[in-house]
Amino acid sequence: MKKMISLVLITLMVLSLAACDKNKITSNDFSYVYSSDPQTMDYTVTYRAEDHRYNANYVDGLLENDSLGNYVPALAESYDHNEDYTEWTFNIRKGAKWVNSNGEEYAEVTAQDWVTGLRHAAEFQSSTLYLVQFMIEGLNAYVSGETTDFATVGVEAVDEYTLKYTLTDSYPYFYTIATYGILFPINQEFLESKGEGCKLGAPDLANCSFGAMDPTSILYNGGYILTNYTAKSVIELQKNQNYWDAEHVYINKLTWTFDDGQDPYSVIKGFEDGVYTQSALNASWEDYEAYKTQYADQMRAGMPDATTFNVAFNFNRVNAKNSNKKGQELVDTHAAIMNKNFRLAVMTAFDKLAYAKQGSEEEVAKLSLRNTLTAPNFLKTSDGTTYGELIQKELSAGQSFPNANIADGENSFYDPARCLEFIKAAKADGIKFPVTLDIVCYEKSQNMINRMNSLKNSIETSSNGEILINIVMLPLEDYYYATYWAETGAESDWDISTATGWGPDYMDPISYLNIYNTFNGDMMTSIGLDATSNPNCTDSSRAAMLEVGLDEYDALLKAADAIKDDDYARYAAFAKADAWLLENAFTIPVQCTTVSMVVSKVVPFTGPYSMAGLGEYKFKFMQVQDEIVTADAYAKAKETWLKNKA
Repeated sequence: MKKMISLVLITLMVLSLAACDKNKITSNDFSYVYSSDPQTMDYTVTYRAEDHRYNANYVDGLLENDSLGNYVPALAESYDHNEDYTEWTFNIRKGAKWVNSNGEEYAEVTAQDWVTGLRHAAEFQSSTLYLVQFMIEGLNAYVSGETTDFATVGVEAVDEYTLKYTLTDSYPYFYTIATYGILFPINQEFLESKGEGCKLGAPDLANCSFGAMDPTSILYNGGYILTNYTAKSVIELQKNQNYWDAEHVYINKLTWTFDDGQDPYSVIKGFEDGVYTQSALNASWEDYEAYKTQYADQMRAGMPDATTFNVAFNFNRVNAKNSNKKGQELVDTHAAIMNKNFRLAVMTAFDKLAYAKQGSEEEVAKLSLRNTLTAPNFLKTSDGTTYGELIQKELSAGQSFPNANIADGENSFYDPARCLEFIKAAKADGIKFPVTLDIVCYEKSQNMINRMNSLKNSIETSSNGEILINIVMLPLEDYYYATYWAETGAESDWDISTATGWGPDYMDPISYLNIYNTFNGDMMTSIGLDATSNPNCTDSSRAAMLEVGLDEYDALLKAADAIKDDDYARYAAFAKADAWLLENAFTIPVQCTTVSMVVSKVVPFTGPYSMAGLGEYKFKFMQVQDEIVTADAYAKAKETWLKNKA
């Protein structure tokens, strides 16, 4: 997506995956916490999880995910494609309505709304254009200004209820992008009523209020309507009674209350007071054992998801406000980070199990551990080979980690003895030790502070003090602006960071791996760089890309993406790129979204299940019961869900 997500967010999140009980059609309301205000309601331009968490419920796309992860009809009743997957036709559902913030009918949803949505996204330089800019015929030419005629772009309302996309090449997975905001509809009349700058063909962000943080700034055709937004206070959504599938929206009201994480007990207190629907149980609490006893029959672990969080290196740090280092020391730190052996030393020094255990007991913490950028169970080839097996094969043939088991749940790379070997090799390369690395931390989140101290302890101990970690405590907004909210590489003010993660947009490995392509990689700012297509890209950024070997990585991506007709060959080629990231310690995969012991009133497996796109944020189908779900009931529901999914 850029489904980029913040580390602060995951310290408050609880996983509750979903399979549908058709017999239960009533539900209590849902209430939980949030830690970062949404930035925009313009669902076609944003890439942030803090926005998608809500807008996935405002507007439906062509397809959606059911409780087993299947892609099923939403606003498209059916779809088909030509033989080589270059033309896709979607038959739009008749009678679906746009409503305003009062729930009053505004217009019918038609095929033209998808044409308007894509044109608006293109003209407002959507952060997610990378998804389709080179995929939909003529779109890149329109975005780059080679043509000003949007009719040359391969999206067409054939008639009122028939939508057609013409693609530049064969894309068998195109339908899986249909659950993402860049391919969501917009009503043109309403759009252009929100200011002169909203008019198609004359974009001007300063004079366009579409998508402003105001319930009246958009129309709704999804299951919910935003009824209350107060920054750093509360977000409330009410069921859309005119929704085309209202009978399958069981929760009438969704409420999120702002929580900055200062009080580690705030959520469990709210849960016990009947305010919140669910809560994590934090193993770092002094009285955790008492909570375990209290909820012995009700607490259970969540399930790993497809999002991956990394330790990122800043390959071109130009801002050092968050540092005590100056002059030559900054130069020496940069030289170290650009050195492969030094990065491998950091990778083998870091005990990520100890890091994950700061919020969960060991057996639960292990469930969070991830060793690859692309989740190993993300895809299977047509012969049943998992994508993780393909990465394992490549890594086993390499030099850095030939014996590492990269399955989820393994602490694969932690090896203090090898850390010292890599430090010796880095010294031979001319790297000056000790090296101090700055990492930023939100000063009032005890959970994050515990994690940063764990990281510091393991790296400094494993390296015999040759690699030192300087934890820089920051207020929440300063932390965000240095990490999650950074719009340019220069704003990424740190040496290493655990602040952001990535979840895939669609069901293909390139949805993960493209985040580091040099032309328009979605997470380049999160490693201190700017993609070459970005006007902010500097000579030093370009030089850093070459020095760290991203030209080689680009070549691997290009070769893999050229394979269109053989899924095994395609996935195997992408696995080479995943292995390259590990071989070079380009980033250090750490974990999926934190898996914790939780107590919850959400009926197990009733909501959508999604590995990619926005499905994981939808509350359609989900149900909330009166009592806390028992561990036994959850286990039985999970067993049934796994059987049905298989």
